[in-house]
Amino acid sequence: MESIKFHKLLQRQLKKVSPQTLELLESDDAQKLLSLISSAYEDFDEDNYLLERSLEISFNELKLYQLEQKNSYESHLNAMVSAMPDMMFLNNSDGKFLEAFVKENQDLITSQEIVGKFYKDVFPNYISEFFSKNLEKTLKHKTLHVAEFMMRDDNRYYEARFMVLNHKIDGKESVITLVRNITKAKRIQEKLHFIATHDDLTKLPNRFYFEKKLKKSLKVAKREQHEGGLLFLDIDNFKVVNDNLGHNIGDYLLIAITNRLKELLGKNEFLARFGGDEFVLIVPKATDEKLKLIAFTILQQFIKPFQIEKYLLEMTTSIGICTFPNSISSYTQLLKQADIAMYHAKNMGKNRYAFFTKALAEKSYDEFMLEVNLKKAINNNAFYLVYQPQISLDNNSLIGVEALIRWDNNGLVPPSKFIPLAEQCGYIEQVSDWVIEEVCRQINLWKQEDVKVPRVSINLSRRELSKTNLLQRIVQITKQYKVESTLLEFEVTETAIMSNREITFKNITALQTHGFLVSIDDFGTGYSSLSNLTEFFFDKLKIDKSFIFGIGKIKESELIIKATIAIAQSLNLKVIAEGVETKEHFHFLKKNNCDEVQGYFCARPIRGSEIKAFHFP
Repeated sequence: MESIKFHKLLQRQLKKVSPQTLELLESDDAQKLLSLISSAYEDFDEDNYLLERSLEISFNELKLYQLEQKNSYESHLNAMVSAMPDMMFLNNSDGKFLEAFVKENQDLITSQEIVGKFYKDVFPNYISEFFSKNLEKTLKHKTLHVAEFMMRDDNRYYEARFMVLNHKIDGKESVITLVRNITKAKRIQEKLHFIATHDDLTKLPNRFYFEKKLKKSLKVAKREQHEGGLLFLDIDNFKVVNDNLGHNIGDYLLIAITNRLKELLGKNEFLARFGGDEFVLIVPKATDEKLKLIAFTILQQFIKPFQIEKYLLEMTTSIGICTFPNSISSYTQLLKQADIAMYHAKNMGKNRYAFFTKALAEKSYDEFMLEVNLKKAINNNAFYLVYQPQISLDNNSLIGVEALIRWDNNGLVPPSKFIPLAEQCGYIEQVSDWVIEEVCRQINLWKQEDVKVPRVSINLSRRELSKTNLLQRIVQITKQYKVESTLLEFEVTETAIMSNREITFKNITALQTHGFLVSIDDFGTGYSSLSNLTEFFFDKLKIDKSFIFGIGKIKESELIIKATIAIAQSLNLKVIAEGVETKEHFHFLKKNNCDEVQGYFCARPIRGSEIKAFHFP
């Protein structure tokens, strides 16, 4: 039988059997069986090879995949680190650097080789102390801790965020610290804070910042038991500059004033713009004498005129001073006291300073209550009118009356006191309308009783004469009561004319066009009496009582009266003298051809119902 080559493993197995067994296997059937077995061995080898090859390929692919994954992880990690803050540190509880990620372009650490070192080896002492202190806080409270620090050499700002790891490293607690350069954000924050707390024009602290500072100063003064001072400055007649030269010039003037005031600032003194033309100055630890000296020095700074473009402006300021803490309980009370003192300085003639006193507080309270009661009086119709007869010097007949408003507020309040208050508080239009309506009602009552009153004079205040709706209101009221315009005469003062000449001229002309008479009151007391007579076409001129009182006593007064009458007659103006209280006054005026008089010599002011029985002499 031809020898068959079997699988080597099968051959080794066959050699182990006895010769007799090999003889038995030489039959054809046995040979076929052995061939099948040998084939099975070969199939197994092939499968094993395939398996080994597959495993080898798989292993190589896995290694390649792991390498790719590693490269991807590192790229992701690098991306994450580059997106992180400027620096990330891992430190143990001793402050030792275990790991550090530091950007190349950061400027806090010059070398990334800091692993194994400590804070004191890497940072300046004050920065090392900052990190050590905040590391301790973080480990103690086991919460996120955020703090900021600044590099003193170039004012760079950093934010550090400290976080505790949940596990220990080498048996010690560890902290991750993220550090970011926030200098740019800090600069923006500082700029926004400056804008919020400073005046845009003068760059001084604004009212908001000032009030915050004043509250703090008041607290410190109470705690340390020392006195401080507050100066409240108001620039005199600043509105005149704005109204006549424009707001641009006004702004430049405020900047120039600010610059002069800043030159006077002492250490720890705080200057702010309170608003408009008002400035405030906080002076800590100040005696009354020191405050007086500061106020005097400020006034001296205003002696030299301010050169604003082509204008040389002479300005002054009024200063109110109060001290604290004393019995002051709040900064608003302190401000109120300084404000009261400042207005007292203005009322005393401006260009001066005044200290707050209890008497000023009482006066301010009285004025406040007067304002409250004035509003009640308007709402409750608590005013009344009296009429002072005006006498013709030709025949001693009644030529007219002057309507005078009265207010009894637990005692008569003089019009010189409550009319300016009504102007200041915005009530003057209501008061004036009431007076005109009341006069019109009285004229109609006189008509019903057949009482002959040729005309009624009504005083127009400075504020009223500057209102553009003046004529409209007067015409509306007279039409409502069907009163002829020729029965009404409106008296205006020279001061009122000077306040707003353009609107005043239009109002006076419009009143005369509608048939109302217009006279100039208190003639001779203004700054430009004669020019007013040539510019405005008045119907009558009233000589001020200050000149009348000089008759028989002051030669100059008599000469002024004679000259005034002569000028008026040359301009075809009627002349009336007020304040005629003696026979001497009366006869002097009659002798010098004055047309009309009024005063206590002729009659005191009386009620409208008493005019019917009036007779002179």
